Amino acid sequence: MLRLNRGAGFVLGGEIGVDFLNVTVLDLTGQVVWKVREQADNRRRPAETMARLAELMAAAAARQRDTPRGLLGIGIGVPGLVDQERGVLLYAPNLRWEDVAVGPYFAERFGVPVQVENEANAGAMAEAWCGVARGTRHAVYYSVGIGVGTGIIIQGELVRGSGGMAGEIGHTTVDVTGPRCACGNRGCLEVYASEAALRRFYQQLAGPQAADRGRHPRGEEAADGRPNGAAGTDDTPPSTHDIVEAAKGGDAAATAALNRVATYLGVSVANAINTFNPDMVIIGGPLVEAGRFILEPIRQIATERALPLMQRRTRIVLAECGPDACAIGAGVMALQDLFRVRVVTG
Repeated sequence: MLRLNRGAGFVLGGEIGVDFLNVTVLDLTGQVVWKVREQADNRRRPAETMARLAELMAAAAARQRDTPRGLLGIGIGVPGLVDQERGVLLYAPNLRWEDVAVGPYFAERFGVPVQVENEANAGAMAEAWCGVARGTRHAVYYSVGIGVGTGIIIQGELVRGSGGMAGEIGHTTVDVTGPRCACGNRGCLEVYASEAALRRFYQQLAGPQAADRGRHPRGEEAADGRPNGAAGTDDTPPSTHDIVEAAKGGDAAATAALNRVATYLGVSVANAINTFNPDMVIIGGPLVEAGRFILEPIRQIATERALPLMQRRTRIVLAECGPDACAIGAGVMALQDLFRVRVVTG
């Protein structure tokens, strides 16, 4: 019997986020053996961003023990539309990147095959490989961060569409007269159900305290003697983590802001259930940190708005792979390419 030597080599999975970089190292069975995450503002900086991600990847590879084959492939997840065959990021509105040759850059740098994939597709792959969707044939994965994307799995396969760009649910219109989205349209789901929307809702609901009060343990006072409890500092707008922690501490504005975002997500989930009839809808991305504050209202709205026969068959759950889902899924895609049987014709 042949057995795969999991330590014969490794692959790297990376993610280029709007405000972070992430790298994971996977052995040949897809198990994560090392990872690193770094905060970085990557807007309008493709050359600098790719150079820094390459440095992180080189450092990650150098930390691995000697293996017979070494680095065998790389997968990279990006928040935008991808030409997968050429490895080109065609358009990423939140990054402000357009026509960036991500794959060729890393292939030249490392001398191994490189797969470039939309980050929501990569996250869906991670959940199907080692997360909550293992064994599930029909699933919709929501990646909710600065933007909103979906990875759609039907009959166990990712749905890519004719140009490989399917799943941009964050740019479906929920209000025809709504605010301008980064993509140029108005009233996109992303405007109402992203981290940016959460911060905007919180600041509207909390008023001046959202910016004026510092982050202090509930029950203490700020250094200037003012009461605490709201997210954010004098100089920094509240982050998702700040707002979630405030909600856990009983902040009514934080709880209401999370509920408002979850309401819009719930409407979108109901639409996805009616459209794709999935076994499972998975809520992933940075907003998954909010846990029950978003999951319960999403489930409630979906129950109210989806067709009952389909809604009753669909589980709505939180992702299991956490903030590393995209990087893990990208690495899994590199493994799949490595072990793909090549067909020679002619």
